[in-house]
Amino acid sequence: MPFKEAQECMVGEYKVDGQCCPTCHPGYRVQETCSIITGTTCVPCDPGTYTAHQSGLKDCLQCKVCDSAFGLVTRRACSPTSDTVCGCSSGYFCSNMKDDDCEMCVTHRVCTPGQYMKSRGTERNNTICKECQAGTFSPNGTLSQCLPWTNCTAQSLSEEKPGTNTTDALCSVQSKPHFTLIVIIILIIIIIPVIIWMVFLRRKKKNRERTYDIKGRAEASDPDKICDLLEADVSVINLPVQETRQQEESDGISRIRSKSQDSRES
Repeated sequence: MPFKEAQECMVGEYKVDGQCCPTCHPGYRVQETCSIITGTTCVPCDPGTYTAHQSGLKDCLQCKVCDSAFGLVTRRACSPTSDTVCGCSSGYFCSNMKDDDCEMCVTHRVCTPGQYMKSRGTERNNTICKECQAGTFSPNGTLSQCLPWTNCTAQSLSEEKPGTNTTDALCSVQSKPHFTLIVIIILIIIIIPVIIWMVFLRRKKKNRERTYDIKGRAEASDPDKICDLLEADVSVINLPVQETRQQEESDGISRIRSKSQDSRES
């Protein structure tokens, strides 16, 4: 029935100018309303427009555009019978969701240094950040859990700088001051006696060489003068000499004098 006067229209009809006319199917719009002779004239929706339900609309609805500048992306393109469905691009989450269509996207929260991501952001939920606990750190806020400070003592190192919630503890291989002092004292105790012993041996060697030199000169020179020189030389040397060495030198002088006297008598 193309035309009907009625106060209330039935399902599948729409009211226009007090008259009830048949509606157009989804994807179509009314080009001409019905009359007594003809029914409603319907035509397909133009590209970029749609009608999702039976209606008496003369113009199809404009399809929505998912603007990438606001983090929106197209999940389902517009068709003659349905509007565009938008979603959020990576790094955004939907703050206003209607059915499966997102109307507004917001950037994910960025965790700061000293925090970790308890829950990474998705298209429907924002990122959840938490503070690092004592003894842990996060240098950039992108970690899923905070890292523990380095235990310098366990690695036989000294802690040069303690850790914070954003930086690790700084360890050093430098020795502790009291340990260095102990090493120096031990070296002194060992080295000094060695030096003293070496000096003593050097002086003892020089004394022995000097005595042999005097005895050599005595055999090649006048015995009486050499004896006097030897006695004077012995008295000048101001170094500790063992009793056996003194006795040896005295016996040598006596033999030289005895030899000298024998040569004169002969």
